[in-house]
Amino acid sequence: MLRWVILAVTVVGLTAATTLIVQYMPEPSESNVPAAIPTGPQPRVVIDEDVMYDFGTMAQHDEGAHTWVIKNIGEADLDVWIVGKPTCSCTIAKLEGGKKATIKPGVSTTIDLSWNTKEFHNEYSQGATFGTNDPRMPTFKLAVKGLVYPAVTIMPNQMIQFPRISNEEPHHAKFAVFSQQRPETKLLAVTSSKPDLIVATFRELKDDEKKQLKTPRGYMVDVEVKPGMPLGNFHEELVVRTDHPKEPITKMSVGGLTYGPITTTPERVRMANVNGQKGATLDLLITVRGGRETKFEVAQKPEKVDVSIRRDEKTDPKGRYHLNVSIPAGSEPGEIEGTIVLKTDHQHARELKIPVTILISRFGAGG
Repeated sequence: MLRWVILAVTVVGLTAATTLIVQYMPEPSESNVPAAIPTGPQPRVVIDEDVMYDFGTMAQHDEGAHTWVIKNIGEADLDVWIVGKPTCSCTIAKLEGGKKATIKPGVSTTIDLSWNTKEFHNEYSQGATFGTNDPRMPTFKLAVKGLVYPAVTIMPNQMIQFPRISNEEPHHAKFAVFSQQRPETKLLAVTSSKPDLIVATFRELKDDEKKQLKTPRGYMVDVEVKPGMPLGNFHEELVVRTDHPKEPITKMSVGGLTYGPITTTPERVRMANVNGQKGATLDLLITVRGGRETKFEVAQKPEKVDVSIRRDEKTDPKGRYHLNVSIPAGSEPGEIEGTIVLKTDHQHARELKIPVTILISRFGAGG
């Protein structure tokens, strides 16, 4: 008897509460009228696998694709379309251009999502949102995630600099080559554009190097600039060859400035605001260490520039020379950029490079 009394009280309490809510509810309007509950046969979306696909690791500029199976287990046709613009660099062939896919009850279809990693690095997570006429699932999102690495990593970066080195002794620099995306990648060869003077050798990374670079495998490359490198600025190229299918060849620069037994003062030709009507000249002093007599030959020079060289007869020993650079009178205005290359018979300085920067104006300063 006691149970029935308690139950009766509970029902009354609920009824009173319901009455109270109704009394204090605001008047219905378009904004708070609940959406009508669909009646009759409805479609129903089912996706059997995770809507987020983890591709693991990929290389930059690589392409991937994944297929999801979309089922309609409802009793009415299911419509699927793209909502907005996909956030990934991806394509959904069946639904692009405003297309809509219709799936009959009991039937399934596939949605293929393809993407390009392009310039992405490290964590990658992108996807696309789809709309449906399933009232239980009006939208759903398919996405991909993973880690994107360069196919081949070179550290430090892709430039080796020798700021100022003597051409009478060897000089070395190192860089590492590895692939976080494909650790088993093998380094096959490293060659230079000047193989007689710039050579590279390599070995596998040591344990402490692997730990520091956070890679299970890789190589350390030693670049040697041999004695006899032409004097002045140099810029050469290294070609790194690996067995990585996505990036079998990686190119990097190696450059710097060499000095040796022959020096020029100043080290470069710089003439600003030259009066093109009058022309101009600049005299550079060339000094050979030890006063050694040396033969010079102008092997290369910029067009519209005259270059000559003569020994300084007033000095003894004989290791001083004058390099005369002149702009002929009547030269057209413009900028001249280039290099003067001198060939010599000195065993430690077979070639001397002198950068040239000249700006010619119509009248020059104050014209």
